[in-house]
Amino acid sequence: MTKKNSMRAVSAAAVTGLGLAVLAVGASTGATASPETQVVVSSPTYQKAVAQAAAAPGAAKVTVVATGGTLAGKANGRDTFGSYRAGTYLMSDLLDQLRPELNGVADVDAVQFGNGGSSSYTIEKYRELTMAVEEALKTSDGVVVTTGTDTMEEFAYWLDLTVQSKKPVVITGAMRPWAAGETPGDKPVIGTEGPANLYNAVKLAAGQRTYCFGTVLMLNDEIHAAREVRKTNTTRMDTFGSPSNGPLGYIDEGATVLNHAPARLGRCDGDGWATPFDVSTITPADLPKVEIAYAYQEASGSMIEGFVNDGAKGIVTMGTGAGGLSGTMGAARTAAIGNGVWFVSTTRTGTGNVTGSGNGVIAGGDLQGTKARLLLLLSRAFTDDIAKARGWFSTIGNPAAVYVPGEVTEPEPETPEPTVTGTSATKLKIAKPVKVRKKFRVTVTVTGAEKVIPTGTVTFRINGTTVKKVNLYASKKGVITIKLPKQKSPGKIGVEAYFTPAATSKLAPSNAISWVHVKRK
Repeated sequence: MTKKNSMRAVSAAAVTGLGLAVLAVGASTGATASPETQVVVSSPTYQKAVAQAAAAPGAAKVTVVATGGTLAGKANGRDTFGSYRAGTYLMSDLLDQLRPELNGVADVDAVQFGNGGSSSYTIEKYRELTMAVEEALKTSDGVVVTTGTDTMEEFAYWLDLTVQSKKPVVITGAMRPWAAGETPGDKPVIGTEGPANLYNAVKLAAGQRTYCFGTVLMLNDEIHAAREVRKTNTTRMDTFGSPSNGPLGYIDEGATVLNHAPARLGRCDGDGWATPFDVSTITPADLPKVEIAYAYQEASGSMIEGFVNDGAKGIVTMGTGAGGLSGTMGAARTAAIGNGVWFVSTTRTGTGNVTGSGNGVIAGGDLQGTKARLLLLLSRAFTDDIAKARGWFSTIGNPAAVYVPGEVTEPEPETPEPTVTGTSATKLKIAKPVKVRKKFRVTVTVTGAEKVIPTGTVTFRINGTTVKKVNLYASKKGVITIKLPKQKSPGKIGVEAYFTPAATSKLAPSNAISWVHVKRK
């Protein structure tokens, strides 16, 4: 989960020369968020998509593929949040409620794929949804998919695995119904977040900021990777979260801010971006039955036996701890493997890694059980080789956690890194991927201008998240050594350090910030 591309620290002046794209450009105002909340992307393909969108605000074409859900729900009253009929209003009518403001964001049309609750859709319908999205992307610059939140994370991951286009796909919905009247413009529900979610999803797709990200989920102003996100609460509007890595970013009124990106963004310029799961090449009959067996104290093997008798070709076990099963469940699994059933081992804990494959068993890594089911289902549909499926689970199912830009591979010597000089009058920055075990210390040196000892604040970030801020006093003479938080596992992580000078500290082009030493334990 921590495999990443490496990038040498480069001078700030070289950033412009390399044409590195910044993701926090305002969608309509041109505003730029703080550099501390941006991920830099070196892909020319990505840069071109973002630049074209920025050059012609409102000109992008976005198609909304609607499947229903609470977003299109009719409530029993304006003050009723939980009593409603999902999938009542048509998407074309919902979009009209956002005009004329929406017209300044994109040229938007709608495809009414369905109009029901999210749990009512079959895997066969999922396949048809992928093909509807692909069809829309032939002529549109991006697609928004609306659905109910109950199984939205499964909708999102399915699309992430199967859509072959690199164009933005954004899934959204609502936790509260739109209105209580005969039309969506009549008797709007008090406090409904649906209109803002739909508007922001269109803005995100039109702006191309998630080009090559795969499918992302956008609700409550937060942007999440399809693989990571899950619903965490039955009723709260901030129900969606990504426990392991946090949201990719946020949509603010004037800017789209992205803190990190999925690892597949690193393949944006090559042929290896798309998955092998092109569902247009298979038929509904090729989609096998795959089930989930949940482990608990003294769990019997009858679940597994019943699934096998019902024709299941694959079963995901959500085991205790690191994938444990009771004796009877384990025996039932062994018998099923003898009948040609594939198993994927995951955990019921919600987070954490499951390792170790065996005869007929694939390790799920830290992939959530419901999403492991979708990947297993597609794996069984596209291959009879379990070794190939294991490879897909270790790469597609468990990619590097966070994209790190650049193509240059850096060795590990314990030597000073290249200096990064400041071109800003307020801030200096350095960033590099660091190989760590679980514990590590970092020493940073800040060189003052005109022989003045620098004072200010050094902010450290790991994979886009601020983890520590340290005051740099004159007594430190520009050198700080800190111990950064213990990591879950060995590997490479993206480490950044920012120096913000105090008001009394001189900062000139001769200032610099550099890595002196990275000590790994």
